[in-house]
Amino acid sequence: MAKWGLPETQVIYDAAQRFVDAALRSDDSLFTPGRPIWSLGNLQELDRLFVQRPDESSDTWSVKFHRQVGEGSDQAIQLAGEILYVHLLITDSVTVQRKRELIEETLGWCKSPVSIPNDLLGTLGGISGTGAGFNLYRPFYVQLIIVFTIGWKGLAPQERARLLEDPWSFKNYLAQFSVRGARPQKQALLHLVFPDAFERIISYEAKLKIVEEFRNLTTTQTQDVDKRLLEIREALSEQMSGNFRDFYQADVLEKWRPDSSQWGQFVAWARRFHEWDGFDADERDYKLRVAGALGEARDALLASDDTWLSKLDAAFRHKENNLLSWRMKDLFLNWVHANPQPAQDAFKRAWEEGRGLDEHISGFLELVPADKDGVSGKGSRAALAAFVLQAIDPEEYPMYRPTPFRKALELTGYNKPDPAADEVQIYNHALGFLDKVSEEAAARGLNLRDRLDSQSVVWAVTQSTKPSFMTAEEQAALERFQGGKPPDIDEVEDSEVDGRTGTIPVAGFQELADRLLLNEEWLNQIKLLLEDKGQVVLFGPPGTGKTFVARELAQYLAGSSGRVELVQFHPSYAYEDFVEGYRPAFEDGKPGFKLKDGPLKRIARAAANSTAPHILIIDEINRGNVAKVFGELYFLLEYRRTDITLQYSEAPFSLPPNLWIIGTMNTADRSIALVDAALRRRFHFVPFYPDQPPIDGLLRRWLERNNPEYVWVADVVDEANRRLDDRHLSLGPSYFMRTGLDESWVRLIWEHSIIPYLAERFYGDESRLSEFSLDTLRAAISPGVSPEPGTLADASVAQADPSSETPEAPEAQIDQQATS
Repeated sequence: MAKWGLPETQVIYDAAQRFVDAALRSDDSLFTPGRPIWSLGNLQELDRLFVQRPDESSDTWSVKFHRQVGEGSDQAIQLAGEILYVHLLITDSVTVQRKRELIEETLGWCKSPVSIPNDLLGTLGGISGTGAGFNLYRPFYVQLIIVFTIGWKGLAPQERARLLEDPWSFKNYLAQFSVRGARPQKQALLHLVFPDAFERIISYEAKLKIVEEFRNLTTTQTQDVDKRLLEIREALSEQMSGNFRDFYQADVLEKWRPDSSQWGQFVAWARRFHEWDGFDADERDYKLRVAGALGEARDALLASDDTWLSKLDAAFRHKENNLLSWRMKDLFLNWVHANPQPAQDAFKRAWEEGRGLDEHISGFLELVPADKDGVSGKGSRAALAAFVLQAIDPEEYPMYRPTPFRKALELTGYNKPDPAADEVQIYNHALGFLDKVSEEAAARGLNLRDRLDSQSVVWAVTQSTKPSFMTAEEQAALERFQGGKPPDIDEVEDSEVDGRTGTIPVAGFQELADRLLLNEEWLNQIKLLLEDKGQVVLFGPPGTGKTFVARELAQYLAGSSGRVELVQFHPSYAYEDFVEGYRPAFEDGKPGFKLKDGPLKRIARAAANSTAPHILIIDEINRGNVAKVFGELYFLLEYRRTDITLQYSEAPFSLPPNLWIIGTMNTADRSIALVDAALRRRFHFVPFYPDQPPIDGLLRRWLERNNPEYVWVADVVDEANRRLDDRHLSLGPSYFMRTGLDESWVRLIWEHSIIPYLAERFYGDESRLSEFSLDTLRAAISPGVSPEPGTLADASVAQADPSSETPEAPEAQIDQQATS
């Protein structure tokens, strides 16, 4: 039984059952029984007001939620309040007081206000740590509850009853509702509706880690992580003689949570600070007081109160304000007082409601000079903007300082911002990192309440020296982890006011990008696309390095070549080759057929038994009949973790979320426009064109590094592509990315790879081949140099037989050429 057995939690489970009875079994109400609040009509009204009208401004949740649903009917507003109650029911990372404020503020928008019933006031304590996500991603969580219940209302009463009797059928039904970032809310709903079958763990990554750590306790072959957790729970209960209560009890937690990775170590130190009794007082409360003083200045300014400037002075010069260096405070306030009207306009842009975060920052900084009279240096200006934004909501827009964030990026291996990033991008990158801190912490059982908590642990872990609450051994260990004494924050930042970024190394894709001569941010974008849909296609003309990059990136992301598998599609490749099928076999000396797994099932099984990424590369994906090869797996590409029955084995099968697919597609064979819509909808597509970053200039960069004498070859290829004037037929860089390249090899490659490829493309118009001879192109890029008559180039052009079977330009050739 997965239900948390503490006496005080029973009232929460009773409330969850009340939700099931009122909202899922009928159209009743949680707060006013007898009124049809959870009706389809009310849900559809909320869908129109909230789901279909997203508010992406930087205003607080309450301001945005009121703007979206505040003008709705009383029934829809009450439903919004009850949905908030259901959303908040599981979390103990939001205080009881804050939960009550959020719900009652919403209910107060009704013309005839409703209150939380007295018998439900004691249910707001929560039963699971949820981290900052329940604050940051609340719009998506609420949206999920709305779209799920709308779908639920469309089911026949008998089907609803059936699903409420079977937890696994209910889980499969819930899985079909996809809202970006809302998977934790799905996990919460599973536990609330079926607390005996599903754990109170809302982090799917944590579930995977537990299953991986205790995999020896499972005997079934199911890939359903929740079924395996239930089996592990039963085994641990027996093994521990009834002393097993929960996966978060200390003696169990230490078996699956310890982590020597960069994130594991960082979170371990973050936990040490966060669980210290003085954490709030030392790292959080004073920031809220400074933000409160800024908030007073904001309120005065927006109310056209002339005292706003004196209140701004008080906030900047607050005795606890160590968030900005004293030099920056003096410099900026001097500008404000010397330029009161521009300063007032700047702060209005920063603080007015209805603007997006990017508008707040860019609008503010446009009016603040970046010279000696203002604040210079992108890092310092981003810090100033972050300080000002705290007046809106310090828990969502906490302080940023370059030094602690750079150190934290180094310690965790998180990707650094693009060197060309502006202040808006720098701060957005910092917020993304804080969200990642919260996510990694939650996966390890540390629940950070909001971004301010994340920022505070970043500040503490990177900047603290010899914390008094630690032992001498701990202090020494922290210093070793930090890599020595952290730099003085004001000293470093004051030396960076010209915008220089310093030399602190940051991990991520930097090493791979440098080795491949590709853009680091572009590689990270492919990773983000994989995390989003689970599959991407790299497409472009031959020789652009699609297969090579796919293999290198896959091994980098998976961390081991053993977690990467490559297959190549071709016209005769079938479902039986890819998924499963019968193959000739001898049993007991007699010929027959045996059902054998294909590469997809093999790697899916390996991924299901691991938490690490596993990657399947499908080379030349468009050369096979993709719809026939994938069969029913088209469904699984979109609905991961949903079991379906396979054609031959008739066994349930699903694609685990840590299995990613990278396809390559040669657009010279088949245009991407001809790929069927089902495939295009399920994959993200990444272009590899010689005239588009980061492939443009790749050959030149490679030659400059490895063979500078032959940089002219890049000019020849560029000239050939200019004449071809068709990006789908362009010549890629990989033909010439090889060691030992000299004049003779350039000519051999040109005559035996490039010219046959062009001869096929110019079939019926062979006269065009002459303009693509090597010497003709060299003469074009070097005026005054005439083609040499009778050269190997001229002879091969004349002899090229366009009717012969021309080998395709070797896509994988870059694999051998670029590795040395």
